[in-house]
Amino acid sequence: MRLIARILLLLKFIFAFGARGIPIAWKLYVGRPGTLVCVSLPGGHRMFVRKRTSEVAVFRQTFLDRESDVMVFPQGELVMKRYQEILARGRKPLVIVCGANTGLSAIFFVLLFPQALVVALEPSADNFEMLQRNVGLYESIIAIHAGVWDKNTYLKIVNPTAEPLEYQTVECHPAERDALAALTINDILARFPDGEPLLIKIDIEGSEQALFRSHTNWIARMPLLILELHDWLLPQKKTSAAFLTLLAGMQYDFVVRGENVLIFNWPAWGEEGRG
Repeated sequence: MRLIARILLLLKFIFAFGARGIPIAWKLYVGRPGTLVCVSLPGGHRMFVRKRTSEVAVFRQTFLDRESDVMVFPQGELVMKRYQEILARGRKPLVIVCGANTGLSAIFFVLLFPQALVVALEPSADNFEMLQRNVGLYESIIAIHAGVWDKNTYLKIVNPTAEPLEYQTVECHPAERDALAALTINDILARFPDGEPLLIKIDIEGSEQALFRSHTNWIARMPLLILELHDWLLPQKKTSAAFLTLLAGMQYDFVVRGENVLIFNWPAWGEEGRG
């Protein structure tokens, strides 16, 4: 069974990248775990990944399974139309990635929306170093070392020995070691006044419980929300409760792709959202 699984995985790489998929798979899965390798995708796009770590799972979800690819759904046509309309108005389509990890999702959105401004936020110092390295070649990606919360506060990582994909944050005193400032979504929108919201991707390992509990007026401006919820990771913590409560008062399409839920927030679309 293990051999069959490996063959099927290799076929996924070939399907995604053609013949180049074979050396990409070799780089990611063969050799000492944690070794830093440079992966080159078709089109000259490069990124660094630590082989045989959780970063490889993120690579698969992002570029093989394409879990954030809105274009596979009928609503994707409207997303692309909104993207083009924002450009036609002389503004920048704004994509916000909360919990950007090492930047792979940010790069994916640049490939999907080449003229968008992508703001990638990551609280982990180690991940942020990789994020900067990965997005350094993309002028349209802005990396910010910060977490996101529902208010201006300070955060710390409570599980620093976990896999890079699994870092969790909690509020802390600003004097604590490794404390870092948290931004609100409204802070981010205010920093980029020339940007017009297109979508936000949120994968913050349970901190969605705090993000959606208050000061959520920014949702009215966000046409598309892509989230990973974490009740499976944190049983009985009700980490998705605040978000699901908000949904009860919204008009939306709810679509699932892989680990992500996609919320097409129709009131934020104006006339297009009225069907």
